[in-house]
Amino acid sequence: MHQKKDRALFYPRAWVYVRSRDRHRLAEQKLNTLQAAQQQGFEIVGVSEDRCGRHSIWRPGLFAMLRAVRARLVDVVVVPRLSRLAVHRQWLGWLLRMFHKRGVTVVTTEYELRYDLYRHGLDGVLL
Repeated sequence: MHQKKDRALFYPRAWVYVRSRDRHRLAEQKLNTLQAAQQQGFEIVGVSEDRCGRHSIWRPGLFAMLRAVRARLVDVVVVPRLSRLAVHRQWLGWLLRMFHKRGVTVVTTEYELRYDLYRHGLDGVLL
């Protein structure tokens, strides 16, 4: 019964993650990111959000997304920009390598991904 991805119609399973301190900005980011993910044909399997500052350690929305990635329930992570995942370059690089190792693609909706990687100094991390 299990068919390969190339033989069957495949809709990538996507997880949408947003983070913001401002409640109104959070709702706007969430709506825009969900619309962009649906327009690209992704099947939304999870949505999480964190209403916290940049340097907050406790981020249950991010932890929920990471559990889904580790359980291989997700093919794509959709974020407005990479800084929503992590502020520090080392942590962001670790996340991107972990996603790459598990075959998860990252899609950004506000910036082009290559430019966003360049802005964070991580343009060579996945080569």
